[in-house]
Amino acid sequence: MAQIDRLYRWQVARQEQRGPIDLTSQSARFTPSLDRQLRAAFRLDPATDGRFVDFDVFSGTQVSTFGARVLGCTPLPGGELEALVSVQAGLRNRPAETPLQLRYVMRPGPTGTWQIADILYRGDPGFRLTTFLAELLAPPRP
Repeated sequence: MAQIDRLYRWQVARQEQRGPIDLTSQSARFTPSLDRQLRAAFRLDPATDGRFVDFDVFSGTQVSTFGARVLGCTPLPGGELEALVSVQAGLRNRPAETPLQLRYVMRPGPTGTWQIADILYRGDPGFRLTTFLAELLAPPRP
C-alpha cells in the first residue's frame, strides 16, 4: 500500500526535526475524522492542557521509527481494508530485533485512493488509535 509506505518515509525523515508535529503534508493519507483528531491531539501542550500524545502513533512506542513494510491486506465488511504492517522501531540508531505489528484500517477516499481510518495496536491491552485520541481530546472531568 503506497499510502502507508509514503507515510513511513515522511515519519522517518520527520523524526530528525525538532518542534511540533505538522501533518499538513500527510492530511490526504488520513480520513477527515482521523486527520482532525491527530491534528488536535498534536496541538495539545502538557504545560497548558495537562495532557498530550506521549507515544509515536506510527509505531505504538516511545522510541524512534526506522521503517515499515506492509505484510498483507484483508478485506473488511463495508468496503474497508485491514493492512498488517511490520514496523521497525527502537532506540536511536539501534532498531529492536523484533519488528512490531500494527493493523491499519483503510477506507476508500474521495479521489479513489485509500485513506487511513484507524491504527490498531497489539499488546496487553491492545487499543485503537481513534479510541485513544477521543479519550485524550475529551474535556477533562471535574
